Amino acid sequence: MSDENVIKITEKAMRHLKKKGKLQVTIEIPENRLSSESVLVPVPEIIARKPKIPENYQLFTVDGIDVFISKTLVMPKNEVVIDLDSFLGIKLLNLLGFKSNEG
Repeated sequence: MSDENVIKITEKAMRHLKKKGKLQVTIEIPENRLSSESVLVPVPEIIARKPKIPENYQLFTVDGIDVFISKTLVMPKNEVVIDLDSFLGIKLLNLLGFKSNEG
């Protein structure tokens, strides 16, 4: 399966990332959620930056955008879609395709 079949970036998300000069995004479960003792279902999040330790991530390149996916995540069999939402004028990247899994 090629990278293009696994990860899609919508047109509006692509325009936003390129306009902001953000050519790298990271998909991971934030550390504060991994070390918590409370009952949380870990859900991957997307952040528009390069990871601190790139060696711990799989790298996919989609139309000039580097997408780093944590090696601790299991890649879904369906597509992963990076989209853009807007809430009260604030633009936020949105991640679809990963299922939450209880750790």
